[in-house]
Amino acid sequence: MDFAKLHSYYTSLKIDGHVPDLMAKGEVSEYPVNHHIKPAPGFIYFIIEGSLAITVPGNELTIGNTIEYMPIGLMERYCPLVAFEYTSMTPVVVVKVSYECFDEIFIHAAPERVVELTTILIYMTIFSLDLHSERRQLTSYQTIKPMLFRYLYRSQTHQNEREGVAAFIMRRTNLSRTHVFRVLADLKEGGYITVERGKLVSINKTLPEDY
Repeated sequence: MDFAKLHSYYTSLKIDGHVPDLMAKGEVSEYPVNHHIKPAPGFIYFIIEGSLAITVPGNELTIGNTIEYMPIGLMERYCPLVAFEYTSMTPVVVVKVSYECFDEIFIHAAPERVVELTTILIYMTIFSLDLHSERRQLTSYQTIKPMLFRYLYRSQTHQNEREGVAAFIMRRTNLSRTHVFRVLADLKEGGYITVERGKLVSINKTLPEDY
């Protein structure tokens, strides 16, 4: 799946009709990188700008990253058994609304709001499934390879993101630090990629099929 193309298509959709109501009725907050957000009972948080990493308590492996307009706390509302942790990977702008306000905006206001919310949740599911599909590749290199394209695209769309490419890969896979650094070093030495200060700057030519 072409993640960049899929994400570009998602961001081109007009699914932000609810944002003015959120901004007017909710509590707007800004948080720096590495801030942990724990949804308070009775509230849902919408990510207006920036990105959060989603993890399970006690496990540093990243399940996925939030996408634009994704609500956090919604899963916890309807399935109290789930417990996720959310950490900002870039500076973020978040709008906090109560359950009552959420219902007013998305259920009682207008049918098109339900379509917007459903579209957001569907795309978040697609991105998460795509990430887990990558992790099931046959070799570790086949896992790393698409991650490079994903990282490069994220660095272009989230310019405030500070995470290095090696950390990005390790947070989303079970690969060892030694192996990830070895693959990156070999690709860099072969002129396939350019890495500066730990960040992937460019993919210079077609990556090898096998490693």
